[in-house]
Amino acid sequence: MLSHAHPELIGADYVVFVDSSRRYMDCSDGIHPLLGYEREELLQKTIDDISYDDAEVKQLFKQYLNAGGLAGEYVLKRKDGTPLPIRYKSFVFSDGCLAAVWEPIHDWRQPYLAALLEIDPAKLRHKIDIALAAIQAHMLRPDATQALQERQSIQDARSALRVLLKTAK
Repeated sequence: MLSHAHPELIGADYVVFVDSSRRYMDCSDGIHPLLGYEREELLQKTIDDISYDDAEVKQLFKQYLNAGGLAGEYVLKRKDGTPLPIRYKSFVFSDGCLAAVWEPIHDWRQPYLAALLEIDPAKLRHKIDIALAAIQAHMLRPDATQALQERQSIQDARSALRVLLKTAK
Protein backbone atom coordinates (compact mmCIF):
# COMPACT_ATOMS: atom_id res chain seq x y z
CA MET A 1 0.00 0.00 0.00
CA LEU A 2 1.18 3.54 -0.62
CA SER A 3 3.39 4.74 2.20
CA HIS A 4 1.18 7.32 3.82
CA ALA A 5 1.21 7.87 7.54
CA HIS A 6 -2.15 9.55 7.86
CA PRO A 7 -3.53 8.73 11.33
CA GLU A 8 -7.07 8.48 9.94
CA LEU A 9 -6.05 5.42 7.88
CA ILE A 10 -4.01 3.52 10.46
CA GLY A 11 -5.57 0.24 11.50
CA ALA A 12 -8.31 0.29 8.85
CA ASP A 13 -8.84 -2.98 6.99
CA TYR A 14 -10.32 -1.46 3.85
CA VAL A 15 -8.47 1.57 2.47
CA VAL A 16 -8.40 2.82 -1.13
CA PHE A 17 -6.39 5.57 -2.80
CA VAL A 18 -7.54 7.34 -5.97
CA ASP A 19 -6.30 10.11 -8.22
CA SER A 20 -8.19 13.21 -9.33
CA SER A 21 -9.70 11.32 -12.28
CA ARG A 22 -11.24 8.77 -9.86
CA ARG A 23 -8.82 5.96 -10.86
CA TYR A 24 -7.67 3.59 -8.13
CA MET A 25 -3.98 4.03 -7.38
CA ASP A 26 -3.56 1.58 -4.49
CA CYS A 27 -5.46 -0.21 -1.75
CA SER A 28 -5.06 -2.27 1.37
CA ASP A 29 -4.91 -6.05 1.04
CA GLY A 30 -8.44 -6.48 2.44
CA ILE A 31 -9.98 -4.79 -0.60
CA HIS A 32 -9.19 -7.66 -2.98
CA PRO A 33 -11.26 -10.40 -1.33
CA LEU A 34 -13.96 -7.86 -0.52
CA LEU A 35 -14.49 -6.90 -4.18
CA GLY A 36 -13.19 -10.04 -5.90
CA TYR A 37 -10.57 -8.23 -8.00
CA GLU A 38 -6.86 -8.91 -8.07
CA ARG A 39 -4.68 -5.86 -7.35
CA GLU A 40 -3.75 -5.40 -11.03
CA GLU A 41 -7.41 -5.55 -12.08
CA LEU A 42 -8.50 -3.00 -9.50
CA LEU A 43 -5.76 -0.57 -10.48
CA GLN A 44 -7.27 -0.51 -13.97
CA LYS A 45 -10.66 0.57 -12.55
CA THR A 46 -12.21 3.87 -11.59
CA ILE A 47 -14.71 4.60 -8.85
CA ASP A 48 -17.37 4.67 -11.58
CA ASP A 49 -16.48 1.10 -12.63
CA ILE A 50 -17.20 -0.43 -9.23
CA SER A 51 -20.16 1.74 -8.28
CA TYR A 52 -23.48 -0.06 -8.32
CA ASP A 53 -25.15 3.07 -9.64
CA ASP A 54 -22.54 5.22 -11.31
CA ALA A 55 -24.96 8.07 -12.12
CA GLU A 56 -24.08 10.04 -9.00
CA VAL A 57 -20.33 9.36 -8.87
CA LYS A 58 -19.15 12.48 -10.69
CA GLN A 59 -21.23 14.81 -8.52
CA LEU A 60 -20.28 13.07 -5.26
CA PHE A 61 -16.59 13.12 -6.19
CA LYS A 62 -16.76 16.84 -6.95
CA GLN A 63 -18.49 17.43 -3.61
CA TYR A 64 -15.80 15.33 -1.88
CA LEU A 65 -12.96 17.35 -3.43
CA ASN A 66 -14.60 20.70 -2.67
CA ALA A 67 -15.38 19.79 0.94
CA GLY A 68 -12.03 18.13 1.63
CA GLY A 69 -13.73 14.89 2.59
CA LEU A 70 -17.04 13.08 2.67
CA ALA A 71 -18.72 10.35 4.69
CA GLY A 72 -21.83 8.28 4.19
CA GLU A 73 -23.20 5.04 2.84
CA TYR A 74 -22.80 3.75 -0.69
CA VAL A 75 -23.29 0.62 -2.78
CA LEU A 76 -20.31 -0.84 -4.60
CA LYS A 77 -20.41 -3.57 -7.22
CA ARG A 78 -18.28 -6.66 -6.72
CA LYS A 79 -16.55 -8.27 -9.67
CA ASP A 80 -19.38 -10.82 -9.89
CA GLY A 81 -21.92 -7.98 -10.12
CA THR A 82 -23.41 -8.41 -6.65
CA PRO A 83 -23.98 -5.33 -4.50
CA LEU A 84 -21.74 -4.45 -1.59
CA PRO A 85 -23.24 -1.83 0.74
CA ILE A 86 -20.57 0.09 2.66
CA ARG A 87 -20.07 2.98 4.99
CA TYR A 88 -17.23 5.20 3.86
CA LYS A 89 -15.19 8.08 5.11
CA SER A 90 -13.05 9.81 2.51
CA PHE A 91 -10.24 12.28 2.99
CA VAL A 92 -8.41 14.91 0.93
CA PHE A 93 -5.10 15.26 2.74
CA SER A 94 -2.89 18.35 2.61
CA ASP A 95 -0.18 16.38 0.73
CA GLY A 96 -2.66 15.75 -2.12
CA CYS A 97 -3.45 12.19 -1.11
CA LEU A 98 -7.05 11.15 -1.88
CA ALA A 99 -8.07 8.20 0.28
CA ALA A 100 -11.12 6.49 1.73
CA VAL A 101 -11.81 3.98 4.46
CA TRP A 102 -14.63 1.52 3.81
CA GLU A 103 -16.64 -0.55 6.25
CA PRO A 104 -18.89 -3.24 4.76
CA ILE A 105 -22.46 -3.23 6.03
CA HIS A 106 -23.24 -6.80 7.06
CA ASP A 107 -26.55 -6.40 8.85
CA TRP A 108 -29.40 -5.44 6.49
CA ARG A 109 -31.49 -4.18 9.40
CA GLN A 110 -29.39 -1.06 10.04
CA PRO A 111 -29.82 0.51 6.60
CA TYR A 112 -33.45 -0.65 6.52
CA LEU A 113 -34.22 1.17 9.76
CA ALA A 114 -32.28 4.23 8.57
CA ALA A 115 -34.51 4.37 5.47
CA LEU A 116 -37.65 4.07 7.56
CA LEU A 117 -36.52 6.91 9.80
CA GLU A 118 -35.33 9.27 7.04
CA ILE A 119 -37.49 12.40 6.94
CA ASP A 120 -35.52 14.36 4.34
CA PRO A 121 -37.10 13.56 0.93
CA ALA A 122 -33.82 14.41 -0.81
CA LYS A 123 -32.01 11.67 1.12
CA LEU A 124 -34.81 9.08 1.20
CA ARG A 125 -34.19 7.54 -2.23
CA HIS A 126 -30.51 7.00 -1.43
CA LYS A 127 -31.34 5.38 1.93
CA ILE A 128 -33.85 3.07 0.25
CA ASP A 129 -31.25 2.03 -2.35
CA ILE A 130 -28.73 1.24 0.39
CA ALA A 131 -31.31 -0.79 2.34
CA LEU A 132 -32.39 -2.80 -0.73
CA ALA A 133 -28.75 -3.51 -1.61
CA ALA A 134 -28.04 -4.63 1.96
CA ILE A 135 -31.00 -7.02 1.84
CA GLN A 136 -29.90 -8.38 -1.53
CA ALA A 137 -26.31 -8.82 -0.32
CA HIS A 138 -27.59 -10.63 2.77
CA MET A 139 -29.69 -13.01 0.70
CA LEU A 140 -26.71 -13.86 -1.52
CA ARG A 141 -24.48 -14.80 1.40
CA PRO A 142 -24.00 -18.56 1.72
CA ASP A 143 -24.51 -18.37 5.49
CA ALA A 144 -27.80 -16.42 5.21
CA THR A 145 -30.34 -17.87 7.56
CA GLN A 146 -33.33 -19.45 5.92
CA ALA A 147 -35.49 -19.56 9.03
CA LEU A 148 -39.13 -18.79 8.36
CA GLN A 149 -39.12 -15.77 10.67
CA GLU A 150 -36.05 -14.29 8.94
CA ARG A 151 -37.55 -14.82 5.47
CA GLN A 152 -40.76 -13.14 6.62
CA SER A 153 -38.84 -10.21 8.08
CA ILE A 154 -36.99 -9.73 4.81
CA GLN A 155 -40.20 -9.96 2.79
CA ASP A 156 -41.86 -7.39 5.07
CA ALA A 157 -38.83 -5.09 4.80
CA ARG A 158 -38.84 -5.26 0.99
CA SER A 159 -42.56 -4.47 0.94
CA ALA A 160 -42.12 -1.49 3.23
CA LEU A 161 -39.24 -0.19 1.13
CA ARG A 162 -41.29 -0.50 -2.07
CA VAL A 163 -44.05 1.59 -0.47
CA LEU A 164 -41.49 4.15 0.69
CA LEU A 165 -39.97 4.19 -2.79
CA LYS A 166 -43.28 5.33 -4.24
CA THR A 167 -43.31 8.32 -1.90
CA ALA A 168 -39.65 9.13 -2.67
CA LYS A 169 -40.24 9.73 -6.38
